[in-house]
Amino acid sequence: MNIHNELLELRKKEKRITSEILNKLQEMETSRQYLEMGHHSLFDYLVRGLGYSEATAYQRQACVRLAKEVPEIKQKIDQGSLTLSAVTTAFKHLRNKPVAAKRKVLKSMENKSSREVKAMFLEPTPTLKIKKTEYADKVHLRLELTHEQNKSLEKLKALKSHKHNVESLLMDLIEKELKSYENIQWKSSKPNKSKDFGAPRSKNPRQISKRLRNDVLENANYKCQYPGCESDHFLQIDHIFPVRKGGRQQRNNLQVLCSNHNRHKG
Repeated sequence: MNIHNELLELRKKEKRITSEILNKLQEMETSRQYLEMGHHSLFDYLVRGLGYSEATAYQRQACVRLAKEVPEIKQKIDQGSLTLSAVTTAFKHLRNKPVAAKRKVLKSMENKSSREVKAMFLEPTPTLKIKKTEYADKVHLRLELTHEQNKSLEKLKALKSHKHNVESLLMDLIEKELKSYENIQWKSSKPNKSKDFGAPRSKNPRQISKRLRNDVLENANYKCQYPGCESDHFLQIDHIFPVRKGGRQQRNNLQVLCSNHNRHKG
């Protein structure tokens, strides 16, 4: 019985610590200090900064964001009537609902099992769904289409049948899209010569040519250039010296930032 009582006490402490962590994470989300540390989002900070697994990080992020509008869920988690996994399940279904509706749904979730909570949010199969499974030597993608989408695919496959099957057709489309981001128009007779993009065609400093944009992206290795950030999503071309202060679209005044760090820079 002594071990049981000790475990009960530890369990209480565990719940209290979880609540304290959520409180601190809420402060971090509000202040957005993670941006100054080179993290492009709270999720990135949880994974790279605090070492959480992606699944655990998503749970905490979901709870922090729901708790902004429904702060009592932290107390419910402390008490055990709501679990982190239950709140995470509800998060994506509740994010666009009014606060009153969120409270009502969260109240109905109390003391329910994970299976019961998941059953509350069952939805029809999405019209387009991709499931990815990664193995050591390959990646398995399972694609679900509506009949209408499949009809379009079959039409394209028939038109390209002299050259492609479904697999090579997909790779061809991917390669063509990627090539649109490659700088293939500029060539230099001198290997060490700096790229010269000439005078901008547009007088609008915010209008950047595709060739110049692609060169900036390539130079940044298609990642955010904010110190410490490794994001390769939602990338934007940023003027180092702002346009509102007279900055132009010259190559040496451009860098790549993710959308969060671009907004943070102001």
